Amino acid sequence: MIRYIVELGLASMLKLDRATIASLVAGSAEHYGGDSACELDDLSKILEPAEPLEVFWGLYQCFTTQPVESRRYPRQSLAASLLLRLRPPCPLPAYEAIRDVLGGWEVSVEELPWYIALVCGEDAVWNAMTQLETEPLTDRERLVLHTFRYWLLPGWRENPLSQSRLAGDCSK
Repeated sequence: MIRYIVELGLASMLKLDRATIASLVAGSAEHYGGDSACELDDLSKILEPAEPLEVFWGLYQCFTTQPVESRRYPRQSLAASLLLRLRPPCPLPAYEAIRDVLGGWEVSVEELPWYIALVCGEDAVWNAMTQLETEPLTDRERLVLHTFRYWLLPGWRENPLSQSRLAGDCSK
């Protein structure tokens, strides 16, 4: 269905809210997995004309809700790739944006830290991570925060993997 919407040029006619966006991502990830380059391109074309804050919330909720474990990676991989490609503004301060995902983020989805660093600013993200390290966190949240930091180590933008994603080639 997404392919037909794109091919017929109907994307700009859609009124997408966050729930619909989340549903599109979940359905696409379930059917095609989280790493279909074609599906990523099609979803990007559908979401580009949508309200940026609705795009943010529709994609960001993939990291704050707890789907069945086997469905978490594909959904988050697709959502993070879309966040990185479309870069809707993040209405949350870096601290909140990171804190809210510590319980549900799949740590192998590196695009999420990259997106947050790009839209919130690297200094704000590093300050937020430093602040979070001083707070009481579960063992899993500490591990997740450590991994979040890992993906943003100095030189992350020069990493060939990040360079391909930042250039818009989000296929894996």
